[in-house]
Amino acid sequence: MLKTVWTETELRLCIYLMEKTDPLISVQISVYSLDGNIREAVHCYLDALDATGLERDTGTMSTVVWGEADELWKGLRSAYEAVAKKHKVVVNVGMSNIAPLPARASGRR
Repeated sequence: MLKTVWTETELRLCIYLMEKTDPLISVQISVYSLDGNIREAVHCYLDALDATGLERDTGTMSTVVWGEADELWKGLRSAYEAVAKKHKVVVNVGMSNIAPLPARASGRR
């Protein structure tokens, strides 16, 4: 049964919890080239991502970026559009608002 009447205490708790929501998210990205130009496609994506000013940690299999959600959406879209103009790719993205940030960014949370 859906509750339609809330006590003042319940409303205050909801407001408190909403205010405490962490605005930072982390995103793990993997780029897969379908045209055989793996290195070029990955570097194209990373160069475009760097042009957005987002911080990133890149490993051998994926890249992690983090920050305010609005900034990330714009950066991810820009990087995707740049690589998609030049290569046939699949960009696999996983997002989290609770995953730990990379060590060098952990002071922001």
